[in-house]
Amino acid sequence: MVKRFDVYLCDFGSKLRPCVILSPDEMNNTLPYMLMAPITTNERLFPCRVGVRLKGKQGQVALDMMYTVLKSNLKEKIGTLPENTRLELLDLLKRMFAP
Repeated sequence: MVKRFDVYLCDFGSKLRPCVILSPDEMNNTLPYMLMAPITTNERLFPCRVGVRLKGKQGQVALDMMYTVLKSNLKEKIGTLPENTRLELLDLLKRMFAP
């Protein structure tokens, strides 16, 4: 079962990229697609990025590059974000979309 804040390798045709699931579990349980953001090792000083350490590598969740993908594009679960990173992402999403 796909859950919010799980990290998967996602197939984009030419390569696999690590992505974190952002959509709520209620949506993930019923829809064939989900909202995700890539995890990149190209670190930038953008206000829409959250630092993360995964499998010994430092990177950023790139909320400026959110997109929707089909569940069939998921290839392998590679982890779950820690609680502090989850809270930081939720706070940033609220600030990005709040009036």
